[in-house]
Amino acid sequence: MFFYKAYGLTIQSEIELPELSIAEPATTWDILIKRGEIILPKVKKTPIYRRGIRALFGKDESGNLVLHWDGVASYKAIDGKELVISPLTDDVNLLSLFTVSEALGLILFQRGYFLLHASAVKVGDEAWCFMGNPGAGKSTTAAAFVKAGCPLLSDDLTAIQFDDHGKAFVVPAYPQLKIWENAVNGLSYERSILSPVSEGVNKFSYKPEGIFDHEPLRLANVFFLHKANNQAALKLLNSSAIPLETLKNFPLPVALLSGESLKTHFLQSFQCAKSAKIWKKRRPAGFELLEKWVQESISLNTEVLHVS
Repeated sequence: MFFYKAYGLTIQSEIELPELSIAEPATTWDILIKRGEIILPKVKKTPIYRRGIRALFGKDESGNLVLHWDGVASYKAIDGKELVISPLTDDVNLLSLFTVSEALGLILFQRGYFLLHASAVKVGDEAWCFMGNPGAGKSTTAAAFVKAGCPLLSDDLTAIQFDDHGKAFVVPAYPQLKIWENAVNGLSYERSILSPVSEGVNKFSYKPEGIFDHEPLRLANVFFLHKANNQAALKLLNSSAIPLETLKNFPLPVALLSGESLKTHFLQSFQCAKSAKIWKKRRPAGFELLEKWVQESISLNTEVLHVS
């Protein structure tokens, strides 16, 4: 058995998950990941792709959530406590890659986390999130902040919880950031500290040195990134526009959001809007301007903290 920590949860797993933070062996845990046979229920295509493979989603007769990737694995999430895996590959790195993404996301959804297809970093003592359509620059923007000294909180899947007063907090995921090769070159990342990932030959994994802090951080800023030159470089969104934006950036099959789940998603979107500033941000054109914006943002945030 392997023991890990991610998203504020202790995990016992029958398969190795090298992306996650190692935890001390324990007799109790929040999530059990185990191998098992999964009989696929009726499944439908989703818009979710990983390594070029389209995810299929369905629910079994007991209401358990099932994800399937041809040639990789089937996953079944049970009550937010168990993730059953039926592997279809012997590639342990590939299996881990798919397990710690949307499959683990199903468990987080069952546990009531508010989920975004986003990257997040720590700026000062706050959490900042970056999201947008594919190619908008989520991971690249996060990589620029990390290079500037901001600790990584999450890559690709960001989980948010709320305290008793409705304040939003980002729950750190695990210490890995996946960066496209052009961003590696443009941001001048040192190749010796990177390793190729199974997701594609043009993507690399960066694992920050030191201890990964798992303490939740208050959500302060959310940036919806875009490349449209006919839109403002930076615009503060009003609350009515936010639920639609978060819905577009939901990282799991949208079929999960219906009835009470959809109502909860909208409510949590408004809670985020009350806790943080929600921006629409045109991604700076070129890596030099991106790094300039990052430095300006960090400096401004530091000045505000100092004055406070």
